[in-house]
Order: sequence, then structure tokens, then C-alpha cells
Amino acid sequence: MKKKICNFAAEILLDIQCVNFSPKKQFKLTSGKNSPVYCDCRRIISFPKERKKLINFGIKKIKEKVDIKKISTVAGGETAGIPFASLVSESLNLPMIYIRKEKKKFGRNSQIEGVIKNKENIILVEDLMTDGGSKLNFLEAIERAGAKTKAIFVIFNYGIIGDYFKFKKQNIEVIYLTNWKFILEEAYRKKILSSSEIKLIEKFLSNMNVKN
Repeated sequence: MKKKICNFAAEILLDIQCVNFSPKKQFKLTSGKNSPVYCDCRRIISFPKERKKLINFGIKKIKEKVDIKKISTVAGGETAGIPFASLVSESLNLPMIYIRKEKKKFGRNSQIEGVIKNKENIILVEDLMTDGGSKLNFLEAIERAGAKTKAIFVIFNYGIIGDYFKFKKQNIEVIYLTNWKFILEEAYRKKILSSSEIKLIEKFLSNMNVKN
């Protein structure tokens, strides 16, 4: 059976250690909770070969889901989304902006850097999607500028949010390369995890409201 993009992307993330497992001595998250998994997609930028493959996969998926002719600009969210937005905008030959988590406290007090125009259609690029809370500031900044977010692209989707992110009255399509289902499949295939370890991780993810 032909391997899917989701599997290829999962394999790359595992190979360059963007996803790590420690079921026994668990990772401590910023929330203070312990976790048997830790995901750090920022590492991708240090691996040019793998980075290029992932971005090429991303461009293919974006073109499948979105009419590129109707997209004006690619936006990167501070900070992890900025390098990926740069790579995506370069590949699509589109202008790029980046959005701060909050307005600057000096100068023009801007939250968006670059040129954004009224009624533009935007793709927001981030490294990963968890519960989507961090995306709200970016989406609201785009809306305040008079533009519209047509899609959100991420490398990795936890699965708490499905294929659409609800923002006010809008359902914004979430385009992603892989999720936990494919990560765990590849981790088992590569003998990184045993079946019992996968069950433990699946239980943890289920408690986090991960649906896939």
C-alpha cells in the first residue's frame, strides 16, 4: 500500500526527534503536569533536507484544500510559525506578514508586521495545533485589520481540534501534515514504542481530549 503524506511526515518528525516519548520518567510541561510525550516542531528548521520535504508536503496539501488564486498573503504566528510561514510564502510566491502575540508597547504599537490590506484572504501558518487557544490572538489581529483567515496550516495537529477551527461564526479549515494517530503508528513500526506503551500514551491523549 502506498504510504500517505501523514505517515511520511510522522516518520520525519520521529527521525529528527521532534516528537519524544518517555512513558516511565515523564516530561514536565509548563502547566506543571507530567506527560509521556513531548512535541517540539521548532527543531525542523535545523534540518534542511527534512524541512524541504515537509514544506513540499505542506504545499501539496494546501493546494488540495485551498484555491491559491484567492489567497493574498501568508501569515506566521510569533514565534514558531514565522520560519514556516517564510518557507510557505516563498514556495507559493506570496507576500508574508507575521503577527505578534500582543501589540508592541512602543513605536506604532503594531501587532502585525508587514503589509496587510482590507479584505485580503490569509493563510495562517503555525508549527502545531493543540487546543487552538494561542491562535485566537492571531485570528483576532487579522480580523481587526479587515482581512479574513481562509485556512490554518500546521505541521502537527494534536487532534483536540479536528479539521475545522471555530472562530466566532466562521469554521476555518485546519490543514496539517500529521497527527498522533500516524505518529504512534510509525513509532510502533519503527519499534520506538511497545504496544503497552502506546496504550498508556493513548490513554493520556484521550484525557487531553485528543480525538484522533
